[in-house]
Amino acid sequence: VVTVIDFYFKGLSHIASKASVSGDILKVPRLETRDSGNYFCRQSGKEHIVHVVSVFVKPGPVLVQSSDAELHCDITGDPNKEVQWLRPNGQKYNENNQVIHLKSVTSNEAGQWTCLVKDDLKLSVTLTVVGLQTTAVNASKGDDIELSCSLPQSVFQRVVGGTWKANHLPKVSFPTLTNTPNEGLHWSCEDLSKVNFTTGQLSTNFDVTLKNVQSSDEGTFVCTVEFEGGVRLSVETTLRVVDKPSGGGLPCNPQSEIAKIVEEILGIAIPSICGIADAPDPALIKLELKRCVDDAGASPSDASSPVSSQDLSSCPPDKPSPSQDTGFAESVDPEDDIESLERKKLNLQIKLLENQNEYYALKLKKFKNSQ
Repeated sequence: VVTVIDFYFKGLSHIASKASVSGDILKVPRLETRDSGNYFCRQSGKEHIVHVVSVFVKPGPVLVQSSDAELHCDITGDPNKEVQWLRPNGQKYNENNQVIHLKSVTSNEAGQWTCLVKDDLKLSVTLTVVGLQTTAVNASKGDDIELSCSLPQSVFQRVVGGTWKANHLPKVSFPTLTNTPNEGLHWSCEDLSKVNFTTGQLSTNFDVTLKNVQSSDEGTFVCTVEFEGGVRLSVETTLRVVDKPSGGGLPCNPQSEIAKIVEEILGIAIPSICGIADAPDPALIKLELKRCVDDAGASPSDASSPVSSQDLSSCPPDKPSPSQDTGFAESVDPEDDIESLERKKLNLQIKLLENQNEYYALKLKKFKNSQ
């Protein structure tokens, strides 16, 4: 803002189209770097020099790990003026140049950088540093599985190439990343016998699908993406292949914590519920390892009664009655698979357990009243 009544601009003819005068004030909205220059007030004879400051990152504010960056605090018309840069953690940067160079950036450089031109003028820019992401994969023999490789968001560096690789599978052909003017960034591969992939244009997702996995496929897979400027990022993922469970159920881990909870609550051997032990009904998880005293709705005073844990059982269920067996049989749909049948069986067993809890709760209250 410059105080003028009659004014003119030296070499700034474009200003007339957007500047306005309010009393003795000249207002220039939406400042641009080209608005820097000399402003003259005829009445006072004073000359006002305006420098427009801009802060930005080259090649852009979102960068991949290990790439180089330039942070600019450009003062148009005064390139030699010193400024003070502040790191994201608030510490002063050791150079006072308007342009600073960051080599091989990491997450330590990510965050808000501030340029102090003077005490009452500071501008900030946020630098984001990203890397490739992936997850380990567990699969059953014969499955088609996805090997993940992606960037969390778009970056300013152009992807120019890349590929997947598995040293233990030298005969498997993996696709390569290609970036062309006509097709943009895409996978390129002629052999689709083992690996499948997206045929369209890519952006930040470089997943591929490994078909019909076998034990010999188990191992480490490496995804590499190359960016303009020579930066290459790689990330490893591990594939573990297991045998499919008999009967077509889900893979079962009898040693899992959920499996142990199921076994203790129901009082039955894990193999009889294998297939649902690692993916139980939500009602089962809610039960956890609560004992009968929890289900009895005992008050705080009851809970403090001197009852030994030996006086209470973990409520193992009795054998289902014929009516309960019949109920299970009647609930079976001809198209039910092994997993759904096991779930129905478990739900019935849970209902039986809840009924028995009520019975044991009454016994518990009777026991306490007799003390």
